[in-house]
Amino acid sequence: MGARQSVALLAAALCLVAAVGTAAGGASAIGGSGTATADFDVAPAALADGSVQSQSQRVTPDTVVLDVTVYGNGTAKWEVVYRTRLDDSQTAAAFRSYKNDVEANSTKYSRQFVGRMNSTIRSAEQTTGREMSGTNYSVRAEIREFPQRYGLVVYSFKWHGFAAVSNGEVRIGDSLSGLILNEKTRLLVKWPEEYDATTVQPRPDSGYEKRENAVIWNGPIEFAGNEPRIVLTAPGGIGPNVPWTLVATGVGGLALVALLAAGGWWLYRDREQREPVPESEDPPEDLLSNEERVLRLLERRGGRIKQRAVVDELGWTEAKTSQVVGSLREQGKIESFRLGRENVLALPTEQQES
Repeated sequence: MGARQSVALLAAALCLVAAVGTAAGGASAIGGSGTATADFDVAPAALADGSVQSQSQRVTPDTVVLDVTVYGNGTAKWEVVYRTRLDDSQTAAAFRSYKNDVEANSTKYSRQFVGRMNSTIRSAEQTTGREMSGTNYSVRAEIREFPQRYGLVVYSFKWHGFAAVSNGEVRIGDSLSGLILNEKTRLLVKWPEEYDATTVQPRPDSGYEKRENAVIWNGPIEFAGNEPRIVLTAPGGIGPNVPWTLVATGVGGLALVALLAAGGWWLYRDREQREPVPESEDPPEDLLSNEERVLRLLERRGGRIKQRAVVDELGWTEAKTSQVVGSLREQGKIESFRLGRENVLALPTEQQES
């Protein structure tokens, strides 16, 4: 089975509607772009007299996050997170009903997802020639504040053999080659802090340029046949393309740094103990929608920022930024005005005063 067929199976496996359809009567749907989309019909439980409400309520996810954490042995923990804004009472009530049913019947909600994901893993196993398996499947539903209220449906599992490991490197991506993400979907790939990413293709939307141990691709995007591709160097590894002379120079430099650090470390250890770094209360960047990222940036800038600064800060194209800004303006969440040749964005006046 080819890589394209594997990707098609992955899209089907990640389709929440297919998994929910068995339990709640929803109809499955996969977006034309090849990535999973979902509308899940929330059918209330039977009433005390044995009857069932005839009118189901529809909850449509706003964002789908494919959260993949890769370990040094090639195993990856997957979380497929479906996020729905609970911005009206009807949607909130529908999601609460759905959440209660998931908690009471988690096995039936995950059964079809498990079957499809196992088929995907077997297909990827044949394509890559690498032994693979899936374990630890689970599903949960919960409500969180981001600061807006969201309903989350999270399918999680472990994909053993997801990445290739050899010669001191972890190579990620051959199991996903040619993956297509629609405009509501983002791919987040994380790895252990002690590893360095020597190759990331294509260039991600955020993460890599900040030297973090994670990268994010936001849809819409169609990866090439050999993408996405991430190559990690193991702790102490030198990688195949590093000249030995550079290695020798680096070792000498590290020895000098270690000597200086040993001599000065005692000067700072008490100070570090007295001044712990406070934990951030902000939600993780990867769990924010594009609109929320702009709003958080505005809040951090005191309620006003040039649109060009949003482009630079978030690494977006001008077209994507204009689209997100237009959506926020239509919802009344931001205002904009011209200052010379610059377009300036601002939080509504009453919100800044509060």
